[in-house]
Amino acid sequence: MRLQLAEPPRLLTPDAEGYPPGLRAALSSPPTLEVVGHLATVGRLHVALVGTRRADREAEHFTEELAAELAEAGAVIVSGGARGIDSAAHRGALAAGGITWAVLATGLERAYPPENASLFGRIAAEGALLSEVYELAPPMKARFHSRNRLVAAIADVVVVVQAPERSGALSTAAFAMRYDKQVMVVPSAPWDPLGEGGLSLLARGSKICTNAADVLSLAGSGRPTRTRKDPGRRPKNDGISRLDDVQKVVFEALSSRPRHVDELVRKTRLPLEDVQHALLGLILIGLAEEKGAGRYTLAPPRSRN
Repeated sequence: MRLQLAEPPRLLTPDAEGYPPGLRAALSSPPTLEVVGHLATVGRLHVALVGTRRADREAEHFTEELAAELAEAGAVIVSGGARGIDSAAHRGALAAGGITWAVLATGLERAYPPENASLFGRIAAEGALLSEVYELAPPMKARFHSRNRLVAAIADVVVVVQAPERSGALSTAAFAMRYDKQVMVVPSAPWDPLGEGGLSLLARGSKICTNAADVLSLAGSGRPTRTRKDPGRRPKNDGISRLDDVQKVVFEALSSRPRHVDELVRKTRLPLEDVQHALLGLILIGLAEEKGAGRYTLAPPRSRN
């Protein structure tokens, strides 16, 4: 399937302005890239979120949340544009208004997998599509392995979310270790075959990732914050000082991206009834809004006066 792009791909040589510095640093022969989108993210933390194409729903949901929170903190989310964990990582970053890069194993004018054509269009408009192969080059097994080395080289930190023993995500982790990059793993249940590869990485010394704070702490705090639209996580409103303890916890769990009440229960570890009561109070004083279907968000600045 041919990918319809708003602008034609351009070639970016290793000596060109905007070329990903991680590729220059990690690879002895960095490739000329085919690029659509924006690569001006020098100094930003680049986090690769990778995993199986056969991810379960819980793992995809976790990946979307992790990507969104990292994007809100200013990180660039890097992944490979594949089904499963990759797609969830890109979706989460976009939902938070952040930047995401998809490193593809095909030419940028070929939509693969074809069901991601719309997603790739959004990434091209709000982040970047990259490939070391050109035009309509088809998918080939060797190209996916080579693509994984680019993902690892670009990233400062690689997080393996869910990966069985033979997952391609493990090759990304192996490249990252070779390039002296940090590798983290989201731990899984020991009986879950989809997580066996990740558990193997943990046994060999990879760090545990349970949330965005783990990634940001490992990467260090000396990074620029986001330069795109501010998610407005902490409104200036005198009402904040009057919140009770439960309302404060729920307020801290909200963002400008709609979150389902079940997600807020998980994040706050509060009973559902307490979260619902706190949300009602936050809405009444203008700090939160209901978006329908059980989803809530911080009120926009104009509603906080």
